[in-house]
Amino acid sequence: MKRPADPRTWWLAAAVLVALYGVLALLVRVVPDNAIDRAVFDWVGAGNTQPLDDVMDWISWFTDLNPRLVLGAIGIIAIALTGRYRLTAATAIAAAVLAIPIDALDWLGGVVAGRIRPNGAPFLAYPSGHTLGTVVQYGFGIYLVFRIGLRRGLELPLVALLALPILAVGPARVFTGLHWTADILGAYLLGGGSVIALVLVFEFGYRWLTTREKFRDSLRPVLEPAPDSS
Repeated sequence: MKRPADPRTWWLAAAVLVALYGVLALLVRVVPDNAIDRAVFDWVGAGNTQPLDDVMDWISWFTDLNPRLVLGAIGIIAIALTGRYRLTAATAIAAAVLAIPIDALDWLGGVVAGRIRPNGAPFLAYPSGHTLGTVVQYGFGIYLVFRIGLRRGLELPLVALLALPILAVGPARVFTGLHWTADILGAYLLGGGSVIALVLVFEFGYRWLTTREKFRDSLRPVLEPAPDSS
């Protein structure tokens, strides 16, 4: 059996992503009107059509905080209904531990970059909050799907559904004129590091709950993987 990676390796990976996020914020501060951001913004503006604008507006709405909170609550309730009480509790622990640090890094990056949005709205542009929240929530959701171990007929479609918002939110925020390309890249960097940290804290919390025999699971076999017929 392949030995699992040392948690310190994953913490280092998370730290590298967050460090790159910080470096990008500094670069934006030094060169706010850079050629890459400007070229992408002009290209997007030249190619906009009403149907495309409508799709991008809907993606931006779907990845806003309120819809994500509703879907997140539904997801947690669904996990609890499968009988994974310990997993549900560990998820709550991870969210409680890292919510403030992630928000603080989000705010600090915006202050360091010090750039407003391309549409002129007087709000800090870096990083894209929609993109960051979507990557964190749905990225961790993908991990939970694999962690639970559902039947393949349920697992793969769920992973695909959770991956779609992650892939779509960044382009949508640029197409709607609400963020620069660097804002999106920064959000993906911080979001990736945050997901890794969430997974590590989740696993620590799960082991802690298991050691103390808290929140015993009561599994629903219908959602479990089918036994290997070989």
